[in-house]
Amino acid sequence: MESIGRSPYEAMFGCPARVGLASIGIPLNEIERLCTEEDIESILPETQNSDEDTDNISSLSDGYCEKYTKDEAKLVNERQNKIMNERKKSVSCLQKQAEKMLKSSSSRFDPLEIGSTVRVSIPDVDRARGAPRNLLAVVKHVEDDLYKLCTEHGPLKHKYTRSELVPCKEKLLNIPKSIKEKELTLREAAGLSSISGTQGYQRCHCKTKCKNNKCACRSSGKLCNSKCHGSLICENK
Repeated sequence: MESIGRSPYEAMFGCPARVGLASIGIPLNEIERLCTEEDIESILPETQNSDEDTDNISSLSDGYCEKYTKDEAKLVNERQNKIMNERKKSVSCLQKQAEKMLKSSSSRFDPLEIGSTVRVSIPDVDRARGAPRNLLAVVKHVEDDLYKLCTEHGPLKHKYTRSELVPCKEKLLNIPKSIKEKELTLREAAGLSSISGTQGYQRCHCKTKCKNNKCACRSSGKLCNSKCHGSLICENK
């Protein structure tokens, strides 16, 4: 509610949520005088379920469009405009909150210069067993507070925020100008930098000790790793 400046109900329907007796259409001045349930029954219009009413339901629905007056259409348009205004205000509040969060983040981290060496954390699913947990890269370009990085094997596809990068005190990498311009994913760059290759999503779920080529790892010529088949016995290690 704080992020949009109003309740979700108000942002959706353009009016505060009605609770209790106010939700059934009783005037507020009448609600103050209510003491018992009989008072409520006396205010509410009496409903009659006669056969004549049931016979006339179809005719009432057919003639509804004819009775739809200009005043009612005006009220509907005003209600729709109010709903759209509340939603626009909610979006504006969310944008202000996002700007506030960005300012708070930028104040905690110093900006990085082009050419400085940084460390990028490699997710566990992208690392092979024994592979390093971080990848060294160089800041290649900065645009809208997003950093474009380049590794020794090529530039990375995605851009990173300042909070995702850890700067190194020294310039540990010198990227040659003749490096390939083909962009790599973080998983591909991590695999090229690791002596044990990349893990990626390659894993098996064998329950037969990985004895034959039905095992995905054995059929691809790779050894099973710690992500495969839990703690079951394996003959492909």
